[in-house]
Amino acid sequence: MVDNIWTDFAQSYDAICSQLNCYRRMVDKILRDTQGCQTVIDAGCGTGLVSQALVSRGLSVVGFDNNPGMLALALRKQAACAVEERQRWTVLEGDVRSFPSGVPARADAVVLNNVLFYVREPEEVLRESLAHLQPGGRLISAGPRRRPDLQKVMTKSIEEWQAEGRWDATLQATTAYHVDLTRRLVTDPNEMVTFFEPEVLVETLRRLGFSRVIAADHDDYYGENYYVCMAR
Repeated sequence: MVDNIWTDFAQSYDAICSQLNCYRRMVDKILRDTQGCQTVIDAGCGTGLVSQALVSRGLSVVGFDNNPGMLALALRKQAACAVEERQRWTVLEGDVRSFPSGVPARADAVVLNNVLFYVREPEEVLRESLAHLQPGGRLISAGPRRRPDLQKVMTKSIEEWQAEGRWDATLQATTAYHVDLTRRLVTDPNEMVTFFEPEVLVETLRRLGFSRVIAADHDDYYGENYYVCMAR
């Protein structure tokens, strides 16, 4: 496993992303575009936030990650689930460039949420995803279009929290810690290396063998992130 900035980042990522309305809206898209699916691979699952949402909707999910801090939180969520949900949720150690044994050979969907920006050879990950999808299976990828404007995202999020009456002392303290770590992440050229505009990712996926666009936009995180869903 890879012990890096994400190990420190795990706790605040989990605490803040679960509260961010922009993150919740993105997860809602994933839930929308996995309707009718049975088995989903959550590649680079992080702390398991997306996996947990999918399992709660009745899907079977195999998630994996290569960071010990992130993976520990995903395993903790899995262990806390009801027995029926826990039986549908597998958490593994693994790398997105070569999926671990134990993931389905032919899944209904592969989710790459905030994954490709960390990979210098994204097509390697996209080919691996394609290889694990059954015909008609869906790839969902979401991530930054460019180096994120952290101030914009947090200012707008705080405005929403204030309007909802959620901007309390606990959230303020957690946000301050999270912003400090995130600033280190978004300014380090070795941590964020690959960005996509949705139309560029769509064309890349077509070239690799994906056939049909289900969704493609750049609405998430107040215009900072892309969202693409394509069928094999």
